Amino acid sequence: MSQIKNVAVAGATGNIGLATVKALQEAGFTVTALSRGGSTSGIPAGVRIQTVDYTSIESLTEALRGQDAVVSCVGAFALASQPNIIEAASAVGVKRFIPAELGADTLNQQTRAFPILKDKIQVQAMLAEKYEESGMTYSLLCTGLFFDWGLENGMILGVKNRIGTLYDGGKTVISTTTIATIAKGITGCLLYPEETKNRGVYIQDAAISQNKLVELTNKVNPGEWDLKEASTVELEKQAAAAYERKDPHPMSMAGSVFRMYFGGEAYGQPFKKLDNELFGIKGMADQEIEAMIRSICTTDSKPSMSFT
Repeated sequence: MSQIKNVAVAGATGNIGLATVKALQEAGFTVTALSRGGSTSGIPAGVRIQTVDYTSIESLTEALRGQDAVVSCVGAFALASQPNIIEAASAVGVKRFIPAELGADTLNQQTRAFPILKDKIQVQAMLAEKYEESGMTYSLLCTGLFFDWGLENGMILGVKNRIGTLYDGGKTVISTTTIATIAKGITGCLLYPEETKNRGVYIQDAAISQNKLVELTNKVNPGEWDLKEASTVELEKQAAAAYERKDPHPMSMAGSVFRMYFGGEAYGQPFKKLDNELFGIKGMADQEIEAMIRSICTTDSKPSMSFT
């Protein structure tokens, strides 16, 4: 049985953070949501809200006293705040740290070579060091692209408007995981701390290609598609050039992202060894994927960001 009871969540109001807070609470953990002091809309009743200054180790140290685990769900543009959170967590005796690893297989040697992942790689090294210093363990959860989110905003495909870009012909099979299942995976790492100690943990709802998603979408949202094609090799070359010239635009490195997800087996896609069974994750059949696509297509809400 897990000895972890009290869990603090950084980035608790984002898509992943909010789902994680709810999943942890439903699993019986006592949850604290760390907040910069902005809106805490959606945080469920019974969750303690703790205002912190992520630039201050002292502030974080006080906030994390008494916590058994810390889950970081901070967004891509806040990854630089993680070392401070780790430093504070280690100092106050936190037992388990789950960083904002979610996504590509950053333990794959070719994937981890991308400059865009340098913050995550530094965090992995720091967690290994802190384990030796304080005994704080960690789990590195790899999920692949966020399935529902990626179909809503077009990062995988824009299924609602039947628009998108087919990478390398759309035939590459990739690991994908819904936000709800990601939250279940995070919760599982804390329910099974020994089984997930100091290692990469891999989950997915489906291993699927863009071409297959077009096929499934046509069953529930038929019509003409506006599809472009792109080579991930060329996109990576553009991203590398942008890195060399120190292009400040956040999307200048997007080619690296598409290469690491759609580049195939060389980048660990799809995942070969899964921890689904440990967490009770069954995966999604075609009919369930169709139902998800249908829900996206019939929902009026607009995505938080768009890749189409």
